[in-house]
Order: sequence, then C-alpha cells, then structure tokens
Amino acid sequence: MGVHGMRTRWAAIGAVVAITLGGGAFGVVRATVSSGDRTAYFPITPTRVLDTRNTTEVTNSTLRLTMEGSIAVVGESSTRTVVPTDASAVAINLTVTGGRKNGNYGYVTAFPCTSDTDLVPNASSLNFENGVDIANALNVTTSSNGSICLYVYGTADLIVDIAGYYADHDHDDRYYTKAQTDTQTDTINLALDSKADSTDLYQPVIPVAPRAIDTTGNVGVYTSIAIGTNGNPIISYQDGTNQNLKVAACTNPTCTAATTTTIDSTGQVGYDTSIAIGTNGNPIISYRDDLNFQLKVANAWWLAGGN
Repeated sequence: MGVHGMRTRWAAIGAVVAITLGGGAFGVVRATVSSGDRTAYFPITPTRVLDTRNTTEVTNSTLRLTMEGSIAVVGESSTRTVVPTDASAVAINLTVTGGRKNGNYGYVTAFPCTSDTDLVPNASSLNFENGVDIANALNVTTSSNGSICLYVYGTADLIVDIAGYYADHDHDDRYYTKAQTDTQTDTINLALDSKADSTDLYQPVIPVAPRAIDTTGNVGVYTSIAIGTNGNPIISYQDGTNQNLKVAACTNPTCTAATTTTIDSTGQVGYDTSIAIGTNGNPIISYRDDLNFQLKVANAWWLAGGN
C-alpha cells in the first residue's frame, strides 16, 4: 500500500470521534463510559503485608497470602482491612531480596489460589539473580477466598506492598451509590439523634380555632406579627381605647397563651405598628405618635427570646 493509500487506525477511550452522517454532515460522539459493569481501580496508601526477612525465607515452595478483609499488616499489632472483600484483583509491589537461584534459574510466580497446594502456572512474575535485590509491580487476580499465592523457584526473602485494588464497577457515576446514600443518611440521623431535645427544631403548626389574645378594651388595631428566636409569634398592636402601643408575646408556637405588655403609653401612640426581629434576636417595633406627629421605635429586648 502506498503512502497516499495508507490509513491510520486509532481508538481511545474518552476520545472525541467524528463520524460521517447523511448529507455530508458531521456528528460528534464522545466514547466515554459512565455506567455499566466494568472494573475500576482504587489506589490506597501503600501498605506492607509481607516481609519474610522477619520470619523464614521461602525455598522452592508456595506461600499463600490472604489479601481481602481483615489481615495482618507488617509493623502493626492488630489486623485491619486493607482491601475490601468485593475486590477482584490487587495491585502489589513484589520485592525479592537475598535471592539464590536453583541451578540456573530463580523466579517468583504470583497467581490466584485458594490454597498453597494449587497448581502453579507455567509462568514467571519476577526473575532474580543470586544476591541481587529486585522488585516488580504486579496486578494479581484474587481467588474466591480473597487470596493470592507466591511460588518461589530457588530461595528468597519476599516483601509485598499493596498499592491498590480493583473492584467491579456497576453504577452510573453521575449518581450516588446505595452505600454512599446510606452513609449520608446515617450521618444526618446521627446529627438529629445528638439533639438533647427538640426545642430548637420548630414543630409543625397544627391549625386550631381562632382565639382571643387580648380582650381588654378596643384592642388589636394596626397589628403586625413576627416569629421570635424561640419559635413563638410576637404581635405588636394598638390599644385603641387608651391609644397605647402594646405587644403580645406568645408562649408557644400555636399561641395558645400570650403575655401582653404595654410598651408606650405616652400620648396618642401605637398607630401603624410594624414589628421585626433584629439580628440579636430582639423584637423592634416602629410606630407613629399621632399626637406629636412623630415616628417612633421601641426595642422590646426582654421578649421573644432576645438578649
């Protein structure tokens, strides 16, 4: 095939591929995978799980290592989980030190196994020379019981560090998995359970029949309402009989009872009241002094849970 007739074949996961459509137009397809069954790699902090220099070197035999679930870690007094039980393979760094060949050959074969008597594959994962330290990074499939085996032809001390693991990926990356959702839910539930009581969690207000809060004189003119920091309503209004500014502070969220207080009784006050809760939690009321044609403001700091 000549140079002009040469065609280049290429493919890459995640590449943007242009394809020819009808009418000479071009479309773009992104060849990414965000869902479906596949194996995903999960790196971890490198963890040493074997060092025979502290025990006995291996000679022409197989050593089985449990990699998944709770296992012993070199230098630690208790076992812990380094690789989860649903892993399908492990990424390890295998080191041979103090190796001595058996005749002309010395090698280590890493393979999945359920026992140290399993048949050793006719393959080598790491070849070594006499007295030469050497290492190799490997991905080894784990067996049904979460184990791998290391067969040594010759004699050597072995060091194994786990760098990561592979697990089946069977969910859409755009959404939380069930396990992640359960973790988030558990966190929220723990936060709610830690509440000593529910006084700071506003309870839903159940509708009730209207009730009179203040029945003394001609009251309830120019009303305004706000919710205090304690969750209870607080109402400003005018006592029309005495032309005073008054406030009713409810003692609960549904205002089944309230404490009424005269705030200002000088002149003809309490017109056009408006109440709000300040950032310090204190009710503050604006209103008109009709006798002196003045705008006034009152801070009812002792009401509504303020300071």
